[in-house]
Amino acid sequence: MKERKSFFVVLSIIFLLTGACSSEPAINKSKFAKLSIAAQAVKTSIAAGESHSQVADRVQQLFIEIMALKNKVATKEEKKLLQAYSDLFAIYRDGLELWQCKLDFAFFDSQLKGRIYVGQYVEPIVEKYRFSTESHLYKPTGQYWKTIAGDSIQIIWENADSQLKLIDDITNY
Repeated sequence: MKERKSFFVVLSIIFLLTGACSSEPAINKSKFAKLSIAAQAVKTSIAAGESHSQVADRVQQLFIEIMALKNKVATKEEKKLLQAYSDLFAIYRDGLELWQCKLDFAFFDSQLKGRIYVGQYVEPIVEKYRFSTESHLYKPTGQYWKTIAGDSIQIIWENADSQLKLIDDITNY
């Protein structure tokens, strides 16, 4: 009787392990299809040299797709993938903020043309990406203010590309 009980315990364990191995995939790729398309659309828009507002529209669509999946992820791996997309969104948002500041700053002194003013919204981005700053004296008031290089936006887009690679690695793991 004892042998028979042991046999059933071993058999039960085998069934449990087999069931765990043959269950649904860790990431339902079809669930993330629209999100993947939205992320690639942002990358394509930037690479094509589209305007700030066009890229912003694509980033907004990325956000909409992230929010649509927020309560639909089922596995730990899907949660990790959704977080990676959320991180990508944050990177794109940072790039858009710098880009907008660069556009706003374009009307200032020609000596500073192409630089980005470091105001209250840009300061956290400068710290996050560790951009080096230059100080400038505004002679009428005697106040100093900071700028970063205009090509800092490229560094953010490169970070986004790295994040897309990470997303690809998670998806294809």
